[in-house]
Amino acid sequence: MNGLRERYKKLIADAGLASLPSNKVPEGQTWHITRLAFEGSSVTSGGNTRARYYIDGHGDKLYLGEQDAPAADTLYKDPDPIDLLPGESLVLEWDQAQASTTLQMQLTGEIIFTQGS
Repeated sequence: MNGLRERYKKLIADAGLASLPSNKVPEGQTWHITRLAFEGSSVTSGGNTRARYYIDGHGDKLYLGEQDAPAADTLYKDPDPIDLLPGESLVLEWDQAQASTTLQMQLTGEIIFTQGS
């Protein structure tokens, strides 16, 4: 087994819709994610707040989940498996982020090497 442990962190400079993408999956690999976890350091005190995550690649966004009204410094997780194919990335989208919000996302699972790689 080839373990996958990816951690992403981004400081958002401006308020509004913020995105934190993972690396794109290289050719010859599939990432089998068994656990997604994410959090944001701050949220706005009103408005339509939400955190969504989706697969980005091949010109489409495939939305997988949403957390309405996420709380600051609260770890959210999705234990459902997610497979990312070559050229795809997993993106955390944090709506109504405050300026100087830090987003974090962790992916754990395994890397599956395809034949010929």
